[in-house]
Amino acid sequence: MTMLLDPGMDLTLRPMRYPDFYERFRAAIRNTWTVEEVDLASDVPDLATLSVGERHLVHRLVAFFATGDSIVANNLVLNLYQHVNAPEARLYLSRQLYEEAVHVQFYLTLLDTYLPDHEERAKAFAAVEHIPSIRDKAEFCFRWIDSIGGLHRLETRAERRAFLLNLICFAAGCSSTAPSPTSTGCARAGCFPGWPPAPTGCSATSRCTWSSPSRWSTPSAPRSRRCSTRRWRMRCGPCWTRR
Repeated sequence: MTMLLDPGMDLTLRPMRYPDFYERFRAAIRNTWTVEEVDLASDVPDLATLSVGERHLVHRLVAFFATGDSIVANNLVLNLYQHVNAPEARLYLSRQLYEEAVHVQFYLTLLDTYLPDHEERAKAFAAVEHIPSIRDKAEFCFRWIDSIGGLHRLETRAERRAFLLNLICFAAGCSSTAPSPTSTGCARAGCFPGWPPAPTGCSATSRCTWSSPSRWSTPSAPRSRRCSTRRWRMRCGPCWTRR
C-alpha cells in the first residue's frame, strides 16, 4: 500500500486511503465564509474610546496578522502539497490554502478599517521588517521553509525527518497563540464586535482576559445566544457565542 508521504502523486480518489482527510475537507467547505460577511465598521467607535497604550496594543496585534497567513500559504504551496500523494489529503490542503487567502483579505480589510492614516497603515504592513518580535517570528518561519526548499522527493528516512521537522517547527513558529488572549479579551469585554467572540466551551482560552485596564479584565458582557454565523462556528464549533 502506498503511504501518505511515499514519492509519487496518486490521482484517484477510489479506493480512498484516508477518508478522514476527505471528511475534513467536506466540513471545511461547509464552513466557507467571505470577508464581506464581517461588519468591521461597527468596530470604529470602539477604537475612538481607547487610550494611547490600548490603541498601540491593537495596532500591534493587527500588524502581527498582516503577513502571517501569507507565510503559512507559502509553506503550504512550496513544501507540503508536493509531498502529499493522497488526493483526498491534497483536497484538504487546497481548502486550507483558500482559507489562508481569505485570512489575508480579511486582515487587509481590517487594517484599512482600523488604520485610515496611510502612514500608520504602511508601518503596520511593514511590521514584519521593522518590529523585532514580528520580524524574528517571520525569520524563524522562513528558515524552516528554506530548510526543505530543495527537497522534491522523500526517499530516505533523513528526508522524511526533515519534512516532519519543517511541519512541526513551522507550525510552532507561526502559531497565533500569543495574540489570542488579546483578541479574546476584547471580545469578552464587548469591544470590537467584528472580532470573533470569546469561547464558552474551550478550556484553552476560556480564562483568557486582559488584566489591564480594569474595565477589560472581567468578561462581563452577556452571552445572548448561540451563533448561527458560519464565520464563528468555523473557529471552534458550537461553543462560540455571540454578544
